[in-house]
Amino acid sequence: MTELPATPDGPAITWRSPTVADAQGLANHTRMVHEAEQLEFLPGPNTFRWMLDQPGIEPQHDMLIAVAGDRIVADTGTWLHAGEAGARCIIWAETSPGYESLKPFLLDWAEARGRQRLGAEADDRPRVLRIGVEEHRHSHRRAIEEAGFGSPRSFADMARPLSGLPSAPALPPDIEVAPWNDDLEEAARLASNESFADHWGSLPMTGEEFNGLYGASPTFRPDLSFLAVADGEVVSFCLCEVDEGDNDDRDTNDVYIQRVGTIRSHRGSGIASHLMIRSMEAAASDTAGLDRAALQVDEMSHTNATVVYERLGFATYARSLTYVKTL
Repeated sequence: MTELPATPDGPAITWRSPTVADAQGLANHTRMVHEAEQLEFLPGPNTFRWMLDQPGIEPQHDMLIAVAGDRIVADTGTWLHAGEAGARCIIWAETSPGYESLKPFLLDWAEARGRQRLGAEADDRPRVLRIGVEEHRHSHRRAIEEAGFGSPRSFADMARPLSGLPSAPALPPDIEVAPWNDDLEEAARLASNESFADHWGSLPMTGEEFNGLYGASPTFRPDLSFLAVADGEVVSFCLCEVDEGDNDDRDTNDVYIQRVGTIRSHRGSGIASHLMIRSMEAAASDTAGLDRAALQVDEMSHTNATVVYERLGFATYARSLTYVKTL
């Protein structure tokens, strides 16, 4: 069994696991990181409350924070996702300005905990550790690379204003569009699993995992999310979220297109583009009052999704990298 490294000595820092009561402190810590390094996503306290209650994370075992005085100055953790096709642990490690020397320990701790969790998956399925970082964060990338992570996969961060939206393409005659409906959540999950089955690093989600990311998430926006239905089955989807903590620190109010896809039998018919435009129209309405749509896409995807989004007016403004270590 892999052992966790001992926490660094020092009377000025207390090490412990976080609780829901730390959600605001985690948001404040992340904001400090953002002000120094310009993070792409800036979660608010509601997102941390949600995260601490997700399947795949046991905060008392899977997360660690450093507290100096009355504020959180570093955090690390791991999030397990295991399915029939394999198992992966998403890890992270962040330090507030002035505490960068803790980063190697944080990465070591997260990797060790990830190895413990993946080691419990005792079979021949592929098992990997993954960590994401914005391309421009060179110091953070160097720490990740020095920890032995490699094979980075490039993801484009894309956005467009919600003004001047194109007209939605016509739909095939057998397709109906439905606003998000809790009764269709399971059908949407199945469509999502099928749509992403041939995507890099994707694992199918259980009902609990899918509900945690969408139906039960405080940032999920059912009023901005749409489904395409054929013969009672969901064949395409556009699922959106708005994190108020993120928008509070931006010049624009963003809707984030969190997951969009089409099952393979219905690809190439413009259905996903239609749904995306419907979502953006709803986000631009006086009721929602949002200014910009944003998304992230795998630039190396075989679906060539980047080109599709460019046709809808999206432009790349930044990139993120996902590093991998295979067990």
